[in-house]
Amino acid sequence: MAISREELLLSLQRQKRALSDSIILTPTDSIPFALADREHTAFLHGLYISDKVRDRQTQRDAIVQFAGRGAAARDIAAIHRLFADALGAAEGSLRLLAGLQAHTATFMSIATTGQTVMLLSEEAGGHYNTHAILDRLGLQTIDMPIDRQRLCIDRPAALALIKQVQPDFVFVDRSEGLRYEDFSFIGQLKGPTTVFDASQYLAQILTDRYQSPLTWGFDLMLFTLHKSFPGPQKAAIVAREDGEVWARLVRGLSTLVSSSHAENTYLAGLALLRGQWLESYCGRMLETAVALEEQLQRRGVRVISRERQGHAHWTATHHIWIAANSQDEAFEQYEALARINVQLNYRLLPYGLGYGLRLGTTACSIAGVGPDCAGELADIIHQALTHNTHTALRKRVRCLARAARVDAILPVQHWT
Repeated sequence: MAISREELLLSLQRQKRALSDSIILTPTDSIPFALADREHTAFLHGLYISDKVRDRQTQRDAIVQFAGRGAAARDIAAIHRLFADALGAAEGSLRLLAGLQAHTATFMSIATTGQTVMLLSEEAGGHYNTHAILDRLGLQTIDMPIDRQRLCIDRPAALALIKQVQPDFVFVDRSEGLRYEDFSFIGQLKGPTTVFDASQYLAQILTDRYQSPLTWGFDLMLFTLHKSFPGPQKAAIVAREDGEVWARLVRGLSTLVSSSHAENTYLAGLALLRGQWLESYCGRMLETAVALEEQLQRRGVRVISRERQGHAHWTATHHIWIAANSQDEAFEQYEALARINVQLNYRLLPYGLGYGLRLGTTACSIAGVGPDCAGELADIIHQALTHNTHTALRKRVRCLARAARVDAILPVQHWT
């Protein structure tokens, strides 16, 4: 279907207006801090810049070398070091662009065909594409046993299976969860290489609200910078130790990923250095999720209580799950909320809970929605799920979105 430049621009204008009057409750969306800094970095966007700092002899011996990029290469190396230090890692790389690319590149670099990976199944909150990626790479996959009653991993069964199977790798790719589950029992294992994807938890780890998987003993931690962390489109890997695993990974990344995506690396570093913004956002994100869950429960909405998941001392996440009686009901509820400009996910929930709604407080927290908004937001959601008053509710959503901007972390002009 042909489309003109004018039509594309008109579509973008309409989407921007609609988004400005919406409440974004999708847990994997963010409003990046990078919007406030792109005026400084845009000139780099089309340039190919290495993330390797090379001396004159190394440049001479290289297959190809780009002139005039030395300062940027040094800055990028410094930003890699910045993230590694912030996470207590020995080494780190921001060369990657997306989370599943990080999965693929990591295992292509450090694993060989036929080796065994124990990982979270989709039912346990793992990413629904991880199995397919590892299978395509010729790796054998085994799922960790699940405690469906407590909505978490069955630790004794998992440890027994690990002892029996002796996998080469254990990969915790937690995409879902109402609490930050303690996987220190995996990090303490001797034998397998342990890998943790912290994409949903990066901001919380950086602000010391969650314990780092590296301190649990995991060898590698992967993460994206555009989910819980409000950064640009980017992914990264950090290592607990500068050893053979990291050396193999670096060699693999050099082969598999040619560009360092320099502008986004700068934007990620600039976002990390906005420490006060990050603290404010992270605290609001978690407090709002807990307050909204409580307010929804008060109104009789079928929230899956985070009290069910694991141990009471496990820390709350920014996720909220709403159950439904059927797939059709879940989809109708999703449509009802979409009509009033409340954006969330229709989702097959983990642990056999069936189809329902998945909410999160990442983007809305940056846009100014805080715990004080939870009552009004919960009432809007409850009314949308139980009454057919879309016009009135759409107006309430618009009023709430505009009022919340007074407390927006990003200056309003950067994203409205």
